[in-house]
Amino acid sequence: MASVSDICNLALSHIGSDTTVTSISPPDGSVEAGHCARFYPIARKEALESHKWTWSKTRVALSEVTNPSEVWTYAYALPSDCLGPVRVLQRAYVIDLLAFLAYPYTAPAVTSDELQMWTERGSAQFEVENGVLLTHEPEAVLLYTRDITDTTKFSTHFTMYVSYLLASYLAGPIIKGEPGARTSASFRQAADNMQRRAAAEDANGSSERSEHVPDFIRRR
Repeated sequence: MASVSDICNLALSHIGSDTTVTSISPPDGSVEAGHCARFYPIARKEALESHKWTWSKTRVALSEVTNPSEVWTYAYALPSDCLGPVRVLQRAYVIDLLAFLAYPYTAPAVTSDELQMWTERGSAQFEVENGVLLTHEPEAVLLYTRDITDTTKFSTHFTMYVSYLLASYLAGPIIKGEPGARTSASFRQAADNMQRRAAAEDANGSSERSEHVPDFIRRR
């Protein structure tokens, strides 16, 4: 898989630069490495925030903090690497499953993996204020998009997306003037197109749904 330097060199090649950087942390001393060190983290985070990538999601039990709200029942600190909440997992679905297993005419075997999947359909209501997540869910577990710095986790299309996005940032300071602005806009469009391809590829590998109605309820 591509390293950070590989992505930077790919971005530089997009805009026609012959320079090859060997490191941006710390920069290897070249002007181009200095620009990459400045703009690569911005491009990476922007790309991560553009979609709920399946490989960048994780879950954590939240820590309760002082509740500033008179509307919401509970307040929790967001994880330091959280780029965006996806859902607050609902304990109610566990209750649904237990009711399903107790239903008189159906008692199929349910694995632990299926039980975990069941609890992740849908989300408890929540909102975020000043880095605090507010919800009515007790002992909340958050599924969220995290800041990924390990490039080996990136898909091929996501890697290309970041390289085009980085190229759009590098074009201005390296090419300069009106040609630099035009090149930047061109690679911004290329990045948007690649983002759609990467997001579609990612979505095809996921069967997540935002809502779920248990079978035992639908059959009644």
